[in-house]
Amino acid sequence: MKSVSLFLSVLLVLHTSLQAGPSAAQTAVHSVSIGELRDQVSARNAERANNIREVQTLLRHQDVQDRLGHLFDLEKVATAIPTLDDGTLATLAREGEQVNEQFRAGLSTTLILLIAVGVAVVVVLLILSTAEAEVTDVQIL
Repeated sequence: MKSVSLFLSVLLVLHTSLQAGPSAAQTAVHSVSIGELRDQVSARNAERANNIREVQTLLRHQDVQDRLGHLFDLEKVATAIPTLDDGTLATLAREGEQVNEQFRAGLSTTLILLIAVGVAVVVVLLILSTAEAEVTDVQIL
């Protein structure tokens, strides 16, 4: 009886060890290499960093500081910019880039300030909605 149980134990171990090898799905070649994924992530990170820099450049401009500095704490707004989602950040960066180009070209300060106020209001609203969501989460807990 001991020999039968020993034989079955060895058979069970061999059977499971043979099935433990890589399956056909595991040995399939990936369609995207790790290098390509790394390049895509690096490109997105670089784009996001450029967008953040563009919006923060707008907020640091002297005309924006003079006209909006008394309405909003622009340093808090500038530090909150990296917390925005990619879509909102891209939109703000596009608008900020237009305003920054207009600053460089010396175009109408009224139009520039309207866009800058819009950017600041969107950022403040996003900060407030995030803070409200955090407060709601805390109250639920």
